[in-house]
Amino acid sequence: MKNFHFGSTVSAVVDLKMQNDTVKKLWKSFSFGVSEISFVSGDESTFRIGEEPLPVLGEGKEYVLSVSEKGIAIVGKDYGGLMRGFFVLLMKITETDDGLEVAACTEESAYKMENRMIHICVFPENDFYFIKKLIRLSALCQYTHIVIEFWGMLQYDCMKELAWPHAFTKDMARELIRECRELGIEPIPMFNQLGHATASRVRSGKHVVLDQNPRLHRLFTPDGWAWNIASDEVKELLAQVRRELYELFGEGSYMHIGCDEAYFITRNAEWRKLLSAYLAELTRQVEAEGRRPMLWMDMLLEKGAFKDCYTVGESDEVEAIRNATALSSVFVDWQYRVYETPIPSLTSLKDCGRAVMGAPWYDKKNYRAHVETLTENQMHGIMLTTWHTLNEWMATILDCAKECGASTYPWTEFAPPRTETATLLRHLSFEGNTYADAGWMKEQIELSQ
Repeated sequence: MKNFHFGSTVSAVVDLKMQNDTVKKLWKSFSFGVSEISFVSGDESTFRIGEEPLPVLGEGKEYVLSVSEKGIAIVGKDYGGLMRGFFVLLMKITETDDGLEVAACTEESAYKMENRMIHICVFPENDFYFIKKLIRLSALCQYTHIVIEFWGMLQYDCMKELAWPHAFTKDMARELIRECRELGIEPIPMFNQLGHATASRVRSGKHVVLDQNPRLHRLFTPDGWAWNIASDEVKELLAQVRRELYELFGEGSYMHIGCDEAYFITRNAEWRKLLSAYLAELTRQVEAEGRRPMLWMDMLLEKGAFKDCYTVGESDEVEAIRNATALSSVFVDWQYRVYETPIPSLTSLKDCGRAVMGAPWYDKKNYRAHVETLTENQMHGIMLTTWHTLNEWMATILDCAKECGASTYPWTEFAPPRTETATLLRHLSFEGNTYADAGWMKEQIELSQ
C-alpha cells in the first residue's frame, strides 16, 4: 500500500461535533503549520478525507483508523473514540521532500480498560495557559475523563472566600471545559467535601477561607483542615457549590467529592461517629442530582491492614461506613508506595458492591502495578493523579497512558517519555510560547539568592 499525500489544504467529511477551531488548530500544528483543514458535515462519529472507505469498527474497540493512497478514514464508537483515533492519526503525519504524508495503515484501539481518567489540580501558582495545555495533553494521551479540582482557584457565587483574589472566573473555566468537550475528554468537577477544606496544601499553612475571613471558623473543624460535618450550614454550602459546578461543567456522569485525609476526624472518635450518616446523605444527594459520587478511600480502609498501603480507618468502623454510601458510588483507592501486583487494598474492595478504581501517581512501578491489578480484576478503571509534581513529572501523563494501551508516535520506542511529551507540548501550544511557557518548567535551573 502507498502512503497518503496531502498539501496546504484538505477537506474532511466529519461528525458535526468535530467542526470546531480546536480541531483545525490541531491539524495545522501537527502538519507543521503547512496545512489547513476545512469541514463538510458527515455521519456521526466518522472522519474521512478522500476516497478511503469507512472501516468496520470491531467489537469493544473505541476507534479504527484506515489510511491508503486514496485517503484517510476513522470510525469511533462515539465522539470521544473518534477524537482518540484522530489524535493517533495526527501523530502519524510526517513531512518529507515530497511534502506531507501519512503512512498507509489499518489500526484500531487496544486500550486495556474502558475508563482511563486523570486528576489535575488548579493551584494558585498555575497560570491559565498551563492548565489549558495540560488539558490538551491529557486528551491527546487518550484519557477518557479529566477530573478538575480547583484549589481556591474558581470564583463561586455562593461564597467569595472560597477563592483567592486572582482565581479563575467562571468564563475562564468555561473556556477550559469547552476545550475538554471539543477534544472528546469528559470533564468531571471535583470539590473536596470532607478533608482539604483549606483548599491549600497542608505544608503551606494557608487557608483560602479563614485567611480571608476568620469569622467563618464555624464551618470547619477546630484546626480548620476539615469541614464541620455536623453543621447544616456547611451541608447547604457544599450543595450550593455542587450546583454551581454542575451548571458550569454541563451534563456529565460523575462528581468527585474527595473525602480524604480528614485528620481531625480520623483522630477523634466522637467526630468519626458522624461519618456514616454524613457520607450516606452526601452520596445519595449527589446521586439524586444525577451524578455518580466518586470518593477517595483512605478513610474507608482499615489502618495497617495492607502492606505498603495508606489506610487510616478503624477496623470496627470501615465496613459500616463503606456500606452506608450510595450503591452508585465509585471508590477511588489512591496508593502511591505499592509496586507489586496485586495491590491488596484494591483487591479487598473487589466485592464491595461499588465500582472500584485505582489511583497511582508519578512512579512507573506504581502505575504499572495499578494497571495490572485493575485489568486482571476487571475493575472500573484508573485515575492517574498529578498533584504538585508536574513541573518535574509531566511525562508521567504520557507514560501511564501508554501502559493503558494508548498509541502514540511511530518512533516512540526510540525516545524517552520526556522528549516525546515535549514534542506533544510543542504541537499543543497554539498560542505560541514565551521562554517561561515552553515545556513544563518555568525555568531550567533554580538560581541561588
